[in-house]
Amino acid sequence: MQRRAAAAYFLFFLVVSVAAYAYIGVAESQRPEVQLDGQELTNDSTFTTGGQTYTVSNIHMSGGGGGHGGGGGSMAADLSWTNNSSQYTATIEAGSTTTLDNTTYNVSIDSATSTLTLTAQQNVTQLLRADPAVENSLATQNGTDYVVYRQNDTLRPLSEWLPAPETRTYTTGDQYTYQAESGTQTTTITNVTNSSATVEWTAPRERQVELGEGGNVTLADGQYFAHFPDHSTVQVVGVDQYPQYQETLAAQDYFHERKNGLWGVSILSGIASVLMLGMAYLPNRG
Repeated sequence: MQRRAAAAYFLFFLVVSVAAYAYIGVAESQRPEVQLDGQELTNDSTFTTGGQTYTVSNIHMSGGGGGHGGGGGSMAADLSWTNNSSQYTATIEAGSTTTLDNTTYNVSIDSATSTLTLTAQQNVTQLLRADPAVENSLATQNGTDYVVYRQNDTLRPLSEWLPAPETRTYTTGDQYTYQAESGTQTTTITNVTNSSATVEWTAPRERQVELGEGGNVTLADGQYFAHFPDHSTVQVVGVDQYPQYQETLAAQDYFHERKNGLWGVSILSGIASVLMLGMAYLPNRG
């Protein structure tokens, strides 16, 4: 009797285990999938929106926990574009130097008149050699430099002999030629203080952001978010579809909970059937 009961329980749990396992396979075909209205982009694909062209690259599996879409794992990609009207600013400090047209200038600022002045540095050696009336080197007496006239060795203070240096004056609103890292830029002086002047200009700037599953990104014409249908493609979709996306994710979570429950039933029932089979072969007591 004991063996017959154990055998019956063995068959019962075995059937439950097999049925639960079989239903897992059937249920997998009913897994909710994210369906969004948007172009599927691969590496080096481009798309245009709001008059701006964007390039997708480096689609990859990033570190961290798993995410929705792409079959597990957290997907990411780079999105790059060129902003042709990006604003740049720079500061010109009083006491610094700058080079224009192969001439080096000293920078000074008059805060009372909001004026920036460039004073050309003078090459004394070159000026001496250009004047045949004076020696090519200076004489120094009591800490003062003098030029020496060839005809009668007459001395004249260098400060009196030098011609007035070239100067360039700028104020707020004037255009200013600025040596930026990207090259020479025509800028506008927007502010002058007692120690510096600020210049602004417009020029292209390369921009790049990383896209993550479900992550928001601001493009030229509004807000978008990213979805990875698989490990090699990404969709950049308008946020108007985000509620639909969230509903599908919630349905997927519920699906996985039910699927995990079926796995639990299948495994526990399998273990129970093995235990019942073992009990069927236990020796009868007296």
